[in-house]
Amino acid sequence: MSEPNERTPVLVVGAGPTGLLASILLSKQEIPHVLVEQRAETVGAPAAHVINTRTMEIYRQAGIDVAALYALNHHPLARLVTWKSGLERDPIGTFDMAANRDALLAQSRFSTEHTTNISQHLLEDYLKSHAEKSAFADIRFGVEWMGFASDDKQASRLRGSDGQEVVVGYQYLLAADGAGSPIARTLDIRKVGPDAIATFLNLTCEVDVAQASGEDATLLYWLLDPDVQGTIIVHDPHGLAVYMRPIAVPYESIDDYDDARCERILKQVFGDQPCRIRHKGVWKMTAQVADRFRDGPVFLIGDSIHRFPPTGGLGLNTGAGDVHNLVWKLAAALKGDASAEQIEALLDSYEIERRPVAQRNCDVSRRNNEKMTEVVRALGLDPAKAGLLAKTMNSRLVKVLPQSVQDKLRAVLIRPVKSQLRDAQGHDDKGRGIRARVVAAIDNQREHFSSLGLDLGYVYREGCVAANAGDTPGSEVTTYTETVGAGARFPHRPLSGVEQAQSLHDLFDYTSFTLLSSGNTEVDLPETFGVGVSVVDLDELRGPGERNLVESLGLPSNGWVLVRPDGHVMLVS
Repeated sequence: MSEPNERTPVLVVGAGPTGLLASILLSKQEIPHVLVEQRAETVGAPAAHVINTRTMEIYRQAGIDVAALYALNHHPLARLVTWKSGLERDPIGTFDMAANRDALLAQSRFSTEHTTNISQHLLEDYLKSHAEKSAFADIRFGVEWMGFASDDKQASRLRGSDGQEVVVGYQYLLAADGAGSPIARTLDIRKVGPDAIATFLNLTCEVDVAQASGEDATLLYWLLDPDVQGTIIVHDPHGLAVYMRPIAVPYESIDDYDDARCERILKQVFGDQPCRIRHKGVWKMTAQVADRFRDGPVFLIGDSIHRFPPTGGLGLNTGAGDVHNLVWKLAAALKGDASAEQIEALLDSYEIERRPVAQRNCDVSRRNNEKMTEVVRALGLDPAKAGLLAKTMNSRLVKVLPQSVQDKLRAVLIRPVKSQLRDAQGHDDKGRGIRARVVAAIDNQREHFSSLGLDLGYVYREGCVAANAGDTPGSEVTTYTETVGAGARFPHRPLSGVEQAQSLHDLFDYTSFTLLSSGNTEVDLPETFGVGVSVVDLDELRGPGERNLVESLGLPSNGWVLVRPDGHVMLVS
């Protein structure tokens, strides 16, 4: 065992969006901590981009300037998901995310915030700059976690870019070290679920997609022609996009896509538009949730414990929910005066509460991905045959043929698909019939692109909640069911005449519980683990138009609600 060179209450490993938010929330709780990141700087590629409503609410409570975050959306006009044979061709089908006015009204009614698109590299830069302002945060890039330095896992070896090692002791470690988490591997924490659904070549490109396609309202393009097959994620319609092309493992690999071939493919995708590859990588789609979220003083958060298909944009957002749930509990353990047994029960509630949320998000993401094949089938194509082209063209018999012969063979093999796509774009009865089937299949993808219920409506059934939390109504994926029941996110209500508070949510302090009462001063509070309680008299507050908040929330007179620091209801009386 190595003696620590230094000590800190909390060590955070990994400075992606999850680790950086953990740092910001720890600082909010005035807990000194060290955050280390193996990379020399924040991520260079856009990666994730969907920031949902609940995550924006979490950022707001953390003290982050959400207006500045919204300004990082470089594609504010995005509203369409478009299926085309090629980028320059007419759409075969579209999904308009702004077409459902009822859903848009619900979004504005249920929260002060809204879902937005912020490229991960921009988000990380902003969160890093915010985190670094705190005197409680010691943030070190270019530092690698090398392993535990003690049997009780309360010390770790860290190696800097200069090769020097230090041993840091701590009370708690947060593993935000990503999908390949070395900490999870060291602890033999197993991820349950398929680890190889699909593999993709990812090319981050500086390109004007709007010019190439002739419009600037699409966020996602699904390209169906075999020559350009893949997905384009538009981060900035006039400057930045990611082209994702499926790699048909085991018949081909990333080694089959050298820079010259990638440039030829992009020429086919974007036509005459200038295109520069900023980043090239390979990404493997998985759908997994860890069997454990905690090992003694070590807590795993974000991608280190769950990995989802991107269909729904739930990965980064689930990580934000993880740290929002966990950090106030760590603060109670570090600063409160509850008994050791109570603190252990509180810390155990992290996995009890978050694992079902992660599993549901994983299942929905996987289902969304599987349902995408409905659109392909509606076109009269068989998604099960997607790998046959690569299998044939990479067989030993074909590989020895002259390139000209290989090209002719490939053209023969893809001719039926190209013919079917031409039919789908036809103006005759056949074309209209195909497009009608495609429209129906696209409409069935609604859960992929509209998931307010999944976003705001998850309920903690067990853990640090009242015993009757199991009776609290849940939400469907697309439809949010508002409730003041135990375990649920407390509903938003707009306020009138309260300085610097637009919503009841603005009265919830992350460093304390909040008691919302209606004329009831005789309250027998449950255990709050040494965490303070702020009292809000609902009778003294009004919504717009002098609306009575007690009636609006459906609370009885003389009733009360105890809300946890993370905004979830602990108990209703």
